[in-house]
Amino acid sequence: MTRDAPFGWRMRRRSLLAGLATGLATPALAAHGSAPGEWPARPVRLICPFPAGGTTDICARIAAEILAGALGQPFVVDNRSGAGGNIGAAQAARAEPDGYTLLLSSPGPLSINAHLYREMGFDGLRDFAPVSQVAEVPNLIAAHPSLGVRDAAGLIALAKSRRLTYGETSIGGSTHLAAELFRIQAGIEAEHISYRGSADMMPDLLAGRIDYGSDNLPSIIPHVRSGALVGIGATSSGRWSGAPNLPAIAETLPGYEVTAWFGVVAPRATPPAILQKAQAVLAAGLRQPAVVSRLTELGAIPLGDTSENFAARIRSEHEKWGGVIRQAGIRLQ
Repeated sequence: MTRDAPFGWRMRRRSLLAGLATGLATPALAAHGSAPGEWPARPVRLICPFPAGGTTDICARIAAEILAGALGQPFVVDNRSGAGGNIGAAQAARAEPDGYTLLLSSPGPLSINAHLYREMGFDGLRDFAPVSQVAEVPNLIAAHPSLGVRDAAGLIALAKSRRLTYGETSIGGSTHLAAELFRIQAGIEAEHISYRGSADMMPDLLAGRIDYGSDNLPSIIPHVRSGALVGIGATSSGRWSGAPNLPAIAETLPGYEVTAWFGVVAPRATPPAILQKAQAVLAAGLRQPAVVSRLTELGAIPLGDTSENFAARIRSEHEKWGGVIRQAGIRLQ
């Protein structure tokens, strides 16, 4: 595949999101529209703490479409990337808690980064009020075709014969943890190269400048489907329903599992009525057939759960990944 493949994916994503927008103006969602003087009375900023083009950005734009379509005001995605998501998350944490700044986060800023950074400028457990999870996705480890491997067993065997290079899209994030757990459980060594996001890693992986990479499934699966990359395995506990011929890494490494979630949070003191309204809109929107279809096509599982469930997941994964990071010896570079 040539270097214009990422452009083709961007065009495909725009088409999917355009189709999504037309499916959101439904009576069920319109019922949540706000009267004059109620929230939102003006545009809302939805911070995405990672670059455009990756899975966090895709989920942010889908959430923004749902909220805007139901509430009658623009929800503007603002990409503020850097420091593993900490820069954007810190801006959201410091924002006025009036409902006009929200954050679409992955596990990194809320559950993982506290184990990696001495100072983040915010506390992922304390400084946000969870609204709702939007989607959950497995990661996917994929290799350049020049390696000549087709599955996890083949990649492991090759890595034991010579040192390979691998990339991931967020140091300390789920893509990094997925690759490190694979390396540890497989008993291999590999040279680690970290990128700021999918858009940065993908050109190197597609050109064969790195041997294999770990990314959220929605960002990387189009390149596997096109034949530009070889899918080594999904990081979920079982095969992903959207590609049943793609093996799960757990089939080679029993017990292996890493999934990523994406959800909306607000600054801690945001009024409960606003949080409840946003949660209800997202939950309703994520049940709409048009939204379900498009998220499924992208490789994601729609969630739209309660704020309480989301808060519990943030806390539990904070504990889980702290243990994994210590075991793997992950350090910021």
